Amino acid sequence: MSLPFTDQQCFFIAILAFAVAGFQRGWRRELVSLVFVLLAVFLVRPDSSKSFASFIVRLPETFVFLITGKQQPVVSPPDNVFLGQFGSLLLFAVIVAIGYFVGNKAFPAKPSVPQERFIGIVPAIISGAFVLAFLSNFFPKNPAGQSQFTVAVQPPDPSNYVPAIFVIAIIAVIVALIAARSKKTAAKK
Repeated sequence: MSLPFTDQQCFFIAILAFAVAGFQRGWRRELVSLVFVLLAVFLVRPDSSKSFASFIVRLPETFVFLITGKQQPVVSPPDNVFLGQFGSLLLFAVIVAIGYFVGNKAFPAKPSVPQERFIGIVPAIISGAFVLAFLSNFFPKNPAGQSQFTVAVQPPDPSNYVPAIFVIAIIAVIVALIAARSKKTAAKK
């Protein structure tokens, strides 16, 4: 069974969904969510999480060396994977969900002015691009470069769409500034 959509169409539909969510939630909530999405991408991606684990494991060795001047044997970080790929996906989803929860708790009031809503599109689109980038790298590739998880639609590479995301972000900021300007002129009358 295959989907009748191209990878570009799927990417833009997903980005549109994130933009709509950002419009509804406002920039404050989306900024908090963006921080958690970036944290999740950093902590869960295999290459960055291994580097981070290596850094954490070597901290005690560094302190011992600074205090005593004696070099300790190098301990490699554990190479265990929590529930394999699905554990990584689950951990990523939990961190992102916590971000949305914290954003809602930190700013319980919905955005009251249109410019807050329009500016919320910008961090939502950035979050969406990072989530899609994580998901596109989630499934391992075979030597031919194809995903071992077979779906008729190839996962899009968000780096190909940076100019489009940038243009959407600029348009959102311009609309927010126009909305703010019209609100100020309406208040003066």
